Amino acid sequence: MTFRNLLRAPLTVGLALAAVTAAYLKNSQGKSAAPVQPAVAPAQSAEDRAADLKQLSHRLLIANEEEKARIARDLHDGLGSTLTAVNLDLYWVQQRLADQPALASRLARAIEVLASTVEMKRRITHSLRPAALDNLGLALAIESHVAEFEKTCSMPITMDLPADLPALGSNVSIALFRIYQEALNNAVRHAGATAVAVSLRDERGAVILTVTDDGVGFENDIVGRLPAALGLLMMRERAAALEGTLTISRGANGRGTIVTAWLPQPVHESTKRMAGKA
Repeated sequence: MTFRNLLRAPLTVGLALAAVTAAYLKNSQGKSAAPVQPAVAPAQSAEDRAADLKQLSHRLLIANEEEKARIARDLHDGLGSTLTAVNLDLYWVQQRLADQPALASRLARAIEVLASTVEMKRRITHSLRPAALDNLGLALAIESHVAEFEKTCSMPITMDLPADLPALGSNVSIALFRIYQEALNNAVRHAGATAVAVSLRDERGAVILTVTDDGVGFENDIVGRLPAALGLLMMRERAAALEGTLTISRGANGRGTIVTAWLPQPVHESTKRMAGKA
């Protein structure tokens, strides 16, 4: 409808159209003049931020261990089977080169290199995720690690690992095993220890790991020294992620270091069911 026809239209129709047009123009001007403000999330409290950081730390630790376990499986199942097949083929060829000493000698060296590669793969797989930890439990995993450690280091390690330790959850086992590894590493590389003692005990629904060395101990400024400070931080993060605690104290007469990790052990579902039936 043109403006001239609008004037000829009945008064009520013209007023109605004018009102609609004015409302539309006003609404359009209002939208362009007042941009939409983005929603602002309420500020987090210090407690909420600390809880979020703790949860993030826990998830990162779990993701890290899951990735290590995946790589260890790939090395064992994929690379392990391939190296075994190559080894069998080399032995097959070696048996047919008895009349060619030069080739047989070179092939023997290749077999030796392959054997060292298999051993290297085994050590890497063990460091990523000890098979004994999943198959035999924490105590036997520590015993296996000590046996491997003593092959390259003459430092004596005494163990007090009860055979009747209850089955631990996967997260608890790997956290305690990593804490043990880090404490042993600190004793050897940073403390100059000549002896280490490792103990495990079950106490009031919690499992307690203690690693004691006779090294030089720790200084008050350890937080500012790397990499020892990073190892200490990781041990504490692993314990805190599972609602546990980690304490580090001096040994007798101020010499040596005592690392103590306390982790609560949740009651297993099977134990809960048995308690319910009773």
